[in-house]
Amino acid sequence: MPKVLFAPPARAFVEQEILYLRDRSPAAAIAFRAGIARLGRQLARFPQSGFLRQDIPLGGIYRIVLGDYRVDYELAGDDVLVLLIRHGRQAEPGLPLDDDADYEAP
Repeated sequence: MPKVLFAPPARAFVEQEILYLRDRSPAAAIAFRAGIARLGRQLARFPQSGFLRQDIPLGGIYRIVLGDYRVDYELAGDDVLVLLIRHGRQAEPGLPLDDDADYEAP
């Protein structure tokens, strides 16, 4: 069974989110931590249970939705590497927040 590893940005997000939630709602922090644990078990058993992202230029990146959170990961040999976790209301990393942005090459 593959191991599920967390890259530093994903690990930092989990730690910060637990602290944030614990200050506002201890029950929400407990639920978030339990959700991350369930996600780890699911990815260990079914590494391809997310969907391959077609919206980014990098190949082999999967996304899975965990409640309000988006989790991006890749298969790294026999293991699963969780790259990034973010709340669904957060902007995609690396994309401008301007709704009028032109993404086409000049």
